[in-house]
Amino acid sequence: MKLRFFILFILFIKTIFYSQDSSFVKKSIFKKPNLEVNFTQNTASLFTPSFRVLHPGINGTLSTQWNKNKKLQLRQDFMVGFFYHKSFQSVIQLYSELNFKIKVLDRFYLSPLVMGGGYFMSFLNMQSFYWDGNQYVLRAITMKSNWVISLGSNLEIPTNFKLFNRTLSITAKYRIQVQGEIVKYNVPIIAYSPIMLGISLPINN
Repeated sequence: MKLRFFILFILFIKTIFYSQDSSFVKKSIFKKPNLEVNFTQNTASLFTPSFRVLHPGINGTLSTQWNKNKKLQLRQDFMVGFFYHKSFQSVIQLYSELNFKIKVLDRFYLSPLVMGGGYFMSFLNMQSFYWDGNQYVLRAITMKSNWVISLGSNLEIPTNFKLFNRTLSITAKYRIQVQGEIVKYNVPIIAYSPIMLGISLPINN
C-alpha cells in the first residue's frame, strides 16, 4: 500500500510539471508556489542536533499557499529527499507538512510550528539475515517501508539577490522526526533531529 502511494505521488508531481497546458500552474491548486533546495544534517537524536558524526542529505520542496494573506500564510509543503546514515540506513524521503508562516517586521519569515508526516523508503546499511529452513542467509539488500512523523520550525530570510529574475531567500529549518518501524522488536522506531540550510524562490514572478 505504501509503495502504491509513493508511485501515485510521483505520477501526480510529474503531471503537474509536464502538463502540456502552459497555464496549468496558474489554474492548479498550487497557489503562490515556491521551490526550495535544502542540504541536511540528520542527527540520530530526539532533540539535539550534532555535527560530531555526519549523516548528510538533500531535499527539494514544493510549497503552496492555502490562503491569500501575505503576512499570515498557511502553506502546504511537499518534500522529496534523501539522506545517508552510515552503518545504519540510506533513506528516500517522501512526506508533507502544514506550515504556518508569519512575516516579521517586514524583514523575514518565521514558521513557529510546522508539522506533518509521510513515507520513508529505507535501505539498511547493515548486515541482515533470514532463515531459509536450514541456516541463516545474508540478504543482499534489505528495503523497508516506514512511516515518519515530523515536527519543527522554519526561518526564511529574503535577500537582495535574484535568480531567474526571482528574489532568492535563505532558509533554515529544525525538525524532530520519528521513523518506524526499522527492525521489528529490536529497533521499533528511531528519532532524528535534522537541521536544514538552503535556498528558496517563487515559481511565478
